[in-house]
This record gives sequence, structure tokens and C-alpha cells, in this order.
Amino acid sequence: MSVPNRFSDGSDRLDDDRLDDDGLDDLGLGGLDDLGGDTGDGGTPVPRPGAPLPPFRPSLSLERTRFAAALPDGSTATVDVDHLSGRASLYRDGRHVRTADMPARFPVGPDRIEVAASRYGMQRIHLVGADGVERRLDPAPGTPEHRRAQLSRRHPGIGRAVAAVAVVVLVVNLALLAPQVLERVTHLAFWADRFPSFVSPVDLPTWANTALTLAAALAGIERALTFRHHRLLDAETDGMGG
Repeated sequence: MSVPNRFSDGSDRLDDDRLDDDGLDDLGLGGLDDLGGDTGDGGTPVPRPGAPLPPFRPSLSLERTRFAAALPDGSTATVDVDHLSGRASLYRDGRHVRTADMPARFPVGPDRIEVAASRYGMQRIHLVGADGVERRLDPAPGTPEHRRAQLSRRHPGIGRAVAAVAVVVLVVNLALLAPQVLERVTHLAFWADRFPSFVSPVDLPTWANTALTLAAALAGIERALTFRHHRLLDAETDGMGG
């Protein structure tokens, strides 16, 4: 089975701020040695070496995801991501090779696959060639990322609208929640004893703040599914992910 090397829109990157070349350091991958061995400390057991790749069950979409890419030697690399355990497993031609805690770097011949995830989805899932050229792996059928890509391909207008709504939600959250957070921080003793406290012009009821937080979480998921990331725009959901 041939595995496409690009997303359904024909691009490897999206029209948004991306993790730059130094992003590996931000994700903890800078200088990371290859990870492997037994990382099965609780949670889902680590597959045995050579174990077959299990079918992907859409019912587990909130817990797992999966990506694949055709390698230069003609084999297929598949990365199965377990969000609950924070581990990623590499399969080659449907057979388990190794499992590692994320962020992880899997060698595949002269190339490598780099994997990093946040609470909301994947931050990085790239095949990096020996020449430094990189491309993102493709989401496997049935995964949330694949379904989101299908939405944009089949209904591009709806896909763009959903992406725009996510941006609006995050902008509103930054405008409304950030002043309230700043007020709380500046009333803490370590600040208040030295500097004037900030008084937020926004004072929302608890239910409104809860609703905004939930909306921001959904927006964060949407942007993770489409691999969009902006350091300022996604600062709030990055904080939630931490």
C-alpha cells in the first residue's frame, strides 16, 4: 500500500507560525539521544519486538493516534502514539521496532523520525532526512487528524470556518482571561510586597470563565489537529498543556 507524503491540500506545512528549526530544543528534543527499551511503567504494555501493528480503533481516538510515511528504501514507517502513557511506538512494515517516551527520536536508516505531543495533540511528527530535509508524516485513516484533513478536503469552506472560529476563540480568551490572571498574580505576596497590584477591567462570573476555558480547550484541539501553532495565540493552551 502506498502512503502519500503530503496532506490532502498538497502541502507539508500550513499557513501559520510553525515550530522553527530550533523548535526541537523548545520541545526537549535538542541533543536527545535515541530512546528505546522498556518504557512500560504502567498504562498500556509496550509491544514485543516484532509484534504486528494492531488495527486502529476510532473508538480510542481520544487516547491514541497514528501516522505513517513511505521511507526511501521502500518500507513503510508507522508511528503509533499513546497520549495517555506519553509514549510513541515505531513500526516498520507493520512490525514493532521500538517504543520511547515522548519527545522521541527514532532512527530509520540514515534518517530519523521526531515525535513530540502536547495535551491537545501532536506538536511534531516529522521524518528528517540525513540532508536535513523534513516532511510531516501522514495521519492514518480513522485518526482525528485524518478526519479533520478530510473535512478540509471535502468541504474547504467549512474547514476554513472552523479554523477561523478557533482563532477567534483564542483571541477572545487572551483578551478576557489574561487580565484576570494577571490581577491574581500581582496580588500574590511576592509581587504585592514590592510592586503595585494590577486591577483587571474584566470581572467575569465563574461560569463564564469556565465556558471560556472549555472553548479554549476545544480550539486548542482543533489547532493541534491541523498542526497550527502560534507562540502568542496558543500561549494559553500551551499553558494548559503544561
